[in-house]
Order: sequence, then structure tokens, then C-alpha cells
Amino acid sequence: MKTKTVTSFFLVLFWINSTCLGQINNGDRLPEEVKWMYDEAKWGISHHYLAGGELNKAYYDIRSFEQWDYYTSNFDVNAYADLVTKLGVGYVIFTITQNRGYLATTSKVYDLNSPPCPPNTPNCKNQEGTLRADYTPNRDLLGDLAKALSKKGVRVIAYLPSHAGDRWTGKQIVPPAYPDWWINDFIGELSKKWGDTLAGWWFDGYWNISKDEQANDYPIATKIWNAVRSGNPNAIMTLNTGLGSEVFTSPDKYSQYSAGESNELPPLPKIRASKGKGEKFTQYVGWSFLSELDPVFAGWGEVDRNLRFKDDEVANHTVRARENGGVSTWDVAINPNGNWPLAKIKQVQVIGNAMNTTADTTYSSLQLVNDTDTEINYSGIWQYSEDRKTGAFEQDVHYTQENGDYFTYSFTGTSIVFATSKAQDQGKVEIFLDNKSLGVFLTHDKYKRQVQEIIYENHNLSPGKHTLKVVKRSGDYMLVDVLGIKN
Repeated sequence: MKTKTVTSFFLVLFWINSTCLGQINNGDRLPEEVKWMYDEAKWGISHHYLAGGELNKAYYDIRSFEQWDYYTSNFDVNAYADLVTKLGVGYVIFTITQNRGYLATTSKVYDLNSPPCPPNTPNCKNQEGTLRADYTPNRDLLGDLAKALSKKGVRVIAYLPSHAGDRWTGKQIVPPAYPDWWINDFIGELSKKWGDTLAGWWFDGYWNISKDEQANDYPIATKIWNAVRSGNPNAIMTLNTGLGSEVFTSPDKYSQYSAGESNELPPLPKIRASKGKGEKFTQYVGWSFLSELDPVFAGWGEVDRNLRFKDDEVANHTVRARENGGVSTWDVAINPNGNWPLAKIKQVQVIGNAMNTTADTTYSSLQLVNDTDTEINYSGIWQYSEDRKTGAFEQDVHYTQENGDYFTYSFTGTSIVFATSKAQDQGKVEIFLDNKSLGVFLTHDKYKRQVQEIIYENHNLSPGKHTLKVVKRSGDYMLVDVLGIKN
């Protein structure tokens, strides 16, 4: 009797586990072209890499063609691809634009349909010989980035509103428009240009039309589907209906993965694939941001905010989501020049380690040392600035205006990283390690502040005690923000 009871118990347990596993791993119901998200990539990141405009200054608050063209032209896509690979990222969602004008690519169609520069925007310039704003840079940044990442086996998804820019004239257009030139011509132009180097699309703003479409066989969604497939027949896409439970399933008959937008930790999935209003099953994807909350943009793209989650918290959530059949996307705010704040590099690699998508621990094993650490010795006339709201580590820095002033930091370990801001009023610093000059390094930026940027790093030090020394050589200011060491 006892043996029978035990056997029955294990049979029931096996049935429960098999049933749950079947629910989680119901990926066979998914379209073949989307299965790579869970099976191969496993998780991903996104960037709201966006210039601003007159209405609701966005992210970098860049309103000048000259500045936007400078940063898109000088974005080092190969260094970016190397870093992303090192961190174990499976895919990247990258913005083309978000309603305020400037693109991260070139486009003849967009140029032909751009409005005039909004009034009182002296840094906006019109295209030569026209009254249409020049919102397209000289470089196809997103295309170059996709090529660099594809060589590393990392896929790219393009982010774009499903409607034409609703704020690019300087006044918000309500409701936004979905003209054929935007969908058929513009999206189609980009799809054909990028081809299969672009794995998919994430379309925002679909909530404005989704209710009408549901009773009319999804005409806008059909146009978008045809446009994205015109350049890559295997491209995946999703249409975002805003915040709420519906973003974790399909709002139409084409989406193959959920938009998943959430301003908190996304809810953990119960199954891998679900069927919404449409005919296709969708891969569960949850998407949120790593930066602290902001009253205007929540935390999307907020490079001037610090991290809101502990490293292990966001890593464990990513693992648990995958165990339940889901895929996680984390929005990582980066600097306009394309370089990452140090604390965000570390957190993303912690996720990669937890997900077993990278064995590299160059950054995840670092101990971050704030500028207030008592082991940092400041020599000269130094001052302290706190609550900066710039994205500095812990939002504070030490700074000096005197050439020749320096700081030293003695540590025991095999890695040292010096990260600080770059800005227009900063200049050159000389770096010494164990009393040997390593040369002069630039902390100047032509236009905008870049935060927590790695100025110097060495991860191959001999075990033992070392001393870092950094001396101000030029510029109005030298800032000390954060160090990283590996014991």
C-alpha cells in the first residue's frame, strides 16, 4: 500500500511537471521566424537614442542638425558591437526616431515629407533650396550598427512610431496621422535598404487606431506588415498598444512577439506563446527600463538617471522570465556619443552572466568606488558637488579648476577603471599607474556632457598592490566620478 501511494505521488508530480513544461515550452505554436528570440538570443537590450525637439525636450535635448550629425557620424559601431558581445546581449532594439524630427538614418522619403523648421528653433536648418527641415543625418547609423552587430551574431530590431511624427512641427498633432507615405514609402524604403541585416521592428503608438482596426480587418497593420516584409520576408514585428495587460499578447493578426512595455518589472509569463486578437501566436516579451523613474519619460532613455534596480534583482528577474518561457528586454540609457555609463555596463554583464550568454566577467566582477571613498586622496584645491542630476555615479563628483591638482588611489587587485564625465569645459588629464605615466587622455566633448564614461581601463594587472594617479592638465574643470577595481 505504501509503495503504491509513493508511486502514485510521483506519477502525479511527473504529470504536473510535464503539463507545466508543456505550457512553458509551447513554442511549436509560434511562427518559425520569431523562435530565435527565445531559442538563440534569450534576452536583449534597447536604447532610446533620440534627439529632442521644441515640444517635451527628449533625452539628449539635441535640437541642432549640426550636433545630431556630429554624434551619429562619430558613433563607433564596431566598439559598440564588441562591448555588446562581451556583455552577452542577444539582440538590440534601436530607435530610428520618436516623433520629434531627427532620424538615426538617412531617408529620401522622409526628406521629401518633412515640415519646415518649427518657429523659434535657430539651430534647426532647412534642406538646401527648400523650406523642409533637414532631420536626416549624413550617416545611416542604424544600418551601420546592424551590420556590425550581425557580424557578431547579435540581431537588431528597429523602433519606430507606427504614425508620422506628431511633434515635429513644434505643436502636438492629435490624433496622429498614419499616411501612406509614412507606412508604404518610408517604412518600405528602410526595409528594402536594410534587408535581412535587420531582424525585426517594434512599432509604437498603435493604441491610437487599434480599436477602429479591430472591426475593419486591421488595414493599417496590414500596410505596416507588407512594408516591413518588402525588404526581409522573415522580419518580425510587434505593434504597441500602450501600458496594460494587452501589451503581453497580440493586438492584431500579424505581431509575432509581444510589445511588452512596462514601467515596472514586467509580470512573469505563465506560458511562452499566447494568442491574442489576431490569428498568430506571439512570443512573450517583457520590456522595461534600467534607469530611475522620471516624471516626463518614466525611465526610458534617461542617461541622467542612475540605476533603479540592484544588479542581482534585474538579473534574477531575467532568468525567471526565461524559465517561464519569456524573453526580457532592458532599456539601457547610453551617452550621445554611443558610449555606456560604467554602472550600466556592469549591470548588463551581470544579466549576461546569470543567463549564461557570456562567461566574461570583466565588468560584472568590478567593485565600483565612488568619488567620496575615503581611500581616494585629493591633492590641491578640490570641491564636492552632489545631487547633480546629470547621471554621474551616485549623482556626485569631486572637481578642481587648478592645473596640476591630482588624486591618487591605492588598491590591491588585477583591474582598474577610471570613469568620469566628458564635457565642453573639460580638457586633458595625465594618468599614472605605479608612478609610470600612461599618457594624456581627453575628457573634453564638443557639445554635450557624456557621463560615467571610461577614460582608462586595464584588466591585466599583476596581482598585488597598485596606485592610480590622475593629474589635471588643461580645461576649466577636471572631474572625479567613479573607479572600478577587481580584487
